[in-house]
Amino acid sequence: MPGDSNSLINRLGVRDYILVIAEKPRAAQKIAEALYPYKRFRINGVPIYVARWGGSVYVIAPAAGHLFTLDTEDEGYPTFNFKWVPRYIVDRDARFTKKFLDALKLLAKHAQGFVNACDYDIEGSLIGFMIIKYFGDIRKAKRAKFSSLTPQEVRKAFSNLNELDLNMVEAGYCRHILDWLWGINISRMLMDFYERVFMKRIVLSAGRVQSPTLAHAVDIILSRRWHVPVPYATIDIFIDLDGNLVKLDYVGEPLTSLSDVKNYIEKIKRAPYAVVESIKKEYKIVESPHPFNLPDLQSEAYRIYKISPYTTQHIAEDLYLEALISYPRTNSQKLPSTLNNQEVLEALAKNPKYSELVKKLFTETKGFFKPNNGPADDPAHPAIYPTGEAPRTRLKPLHEKIYDLIVRRYLATFAKPLRLLELKVTLNVHGLQYSLSGVKILDPGWLKYYPFYSVSENTNLVDYDIREGMKLQIKNYKVRTKYTKPEPPPSRISLLKWMESVNIGTEATRAEIIEVLFRRGYLKSRSRSVDVTDLGLLIVFLLKKFAEDLLSVELTRRFEEKLKLIIYGKARCNDIIEEAKKVLVIYINNALRESHRLSEEVFKVIQPQNQDIGVSHKKCKVCGRVTESGDLCIFHKVAYENIVKSYERWKAFGYSWSTYLQKLVKLRSTGQYVREVAEMLLKEKV
Repeated sequence: MPGDSNSLINRLGVRDYILVIAEKPRAAQKIAEALYPYKRFRINGVPIYVARWGGSVYVIAPAAGHLFTLDTEDEGYPTFNFKWVPRYIVDRDARFTKKFLDALKLLAKHAQGFVNACDYDIEGSLIGFMIIKYFGDIRKAKRAKFSSLTPQEVRKAFSNLNELDLNMVEAGYCRHILDWLWGINISRMLMDFYERVFMKRIVLSAGRVQSPTLAHAVDIILSRRWHVPVPYATIDIFIDLDGNLVKLDYVGEPLTSLSDVKNYIEKIKRAPYAVVESIKKEYKIVESPHPFNLPDLQSEAYRIYKISPYTTQHIAEDLYLEALISYPRTNSQKLPSTLNNQEVLEALAKNPKYSELVKKLFTETKGFFKPNNGPADDPAHPAIYPTGEAPRTRLKPLHEKIYDLIVRRYLATFAKPLRLLELKVTLNVHGLQYSLSGVKILDPGWLKYYPFYSVSENTNLVDYDIREGMKLQIKNYKVRTKYTKPEPPPSRISLLKWMESVNIGTEATRAEIIEVLFRRGYLKSRSRSVDVTDLGLLIVFLLKKFAEDLLSVELTRRFEEKLKLIIYGKARCNDIIEEAKKVLVIYINNALRESHRLSEEVFKVIQPQNQDIGVSHKKCKVCGRVTESGDLCIFHKVAYENIVKSYERWKAFGYSWSTYLQKLVKLRSTGQYVREVAEMLLKEKV
């Protein structure tokens, strides 16, 4: 279609229209379907829709996410000069957005008014605002607010258009500027440092939220690489309970020497009894789960199906765009009081998969649906819920799993509590504490609808006549030597939960930030966990050495809280940006003053290949990195110190120094750096 605006108007057959900006093509289609009847056209491949509804003519056109971004003509760092430009100009991967920008620009010329119908969050508010600001007139603009793309809710939104949400626009605007200033300046500094040392330029990135998250992952991974497993012993006790051999659970402190183990076994041989100290029988009520917010959905999808947070978020957004669920990028655990739950449930009952469950729920609740809302809230959107709309086509397998999870969680939040009878018996075996536990389900309650939790029943124990003071005969025992384990490795979901717990990033951005760390080559996948690359280690150590506070959670969180205040009109963007500039100048200047020792610091972290590090620098005997002092690098020095410190615990189990080192090399729980040092020490002895 020609780009001439008059020929466009002639083809559309309308002149006095309101331009509606949707965030994505599928959202534009759903809005058009709600404002039926409509006609569909294309401008250079971009779908647009003309609808006559409520006495107005609407032309509905999609964006493709953010069409504008920040850029600068300055070189070097620090730089604080920026301007907004079309995203396709600076991002080669965004070249496809040009056709959307051109179509909106053409349509805006003849629009009599504008409606920002992008997602109702700070990103959607900014996307629509920027298009109207550059191509239209913000004085003639309104805001459509809806939490699902069902026809009823879209029509309700267009019957009650709001003024532009300028505080949310400013919050989004400010977040982009803040992240850009942080990212471009620290990234340029890191690339400059890298080029000075390696004489080549590569793309590196840092970020206000990204860098503290990477540092957290590195801290965990290093603690694992420095882990020295320490032996301890437990003694499994088996008793006779009504003719059944039952294992007791050990709940005391572990035995830390061979002599303790031998003494304890002698006591058991002399008097093979376990004495019942206390019995606690308790009826327990487990309330139904809260409705999903995005972090909860991501957590459950990973726990149950091992679907990554990033994938879960994208699937949920697909389901939203198909009008199957409400808006997913929410922090709320509360269903809206205006939601007609009976209507939603009746619609879900038309799906054979849920018809019996819905029937049970109607019977159980007698038609009174009160959700077990959680404490978390979100000013923009309620908790995630199914709309009741039926899928138009068969869902893909992962989409089906996420949709099913959301439906079942929604059903469960109205259900009765899970009722249990729990029995806990505490026993004394010659001064050491053991326990027995039994569980009996009295009423499965919400588990009927959300069966993703298992309760290990032990009804025999619950029903057994057991009394305080009873002596139960020990039929067998077994000594187990175990070894302390490092903390669990980070995973995508554990990093996301950590970001949430320390309040950095948003529910909409956290999963994407984690994926950026993989795309940049700082983290790598290993089975179901996460490991750090040498490049990731280098980034963290350079920032720790030259600008440590830029890894600070407290600093990041402080700016996050200021950004949230903008939404409520309690902070101004200009003030926040000025403060950020001062912080960046201080840390960048400090880093530049210390950068004369750059090569030395870099090769303390990564092994030099063909680089000349000078004869004055000693290399680590294990890996070839530059040492700070002695014969070991900073990583293997800590490992050696941990090996020496832990040896006393091993001697208590009869290990010589040599057999101790041999065992460290073999154990799977031994940290990487510890194993490498142990191997070196064994070779030196030979």
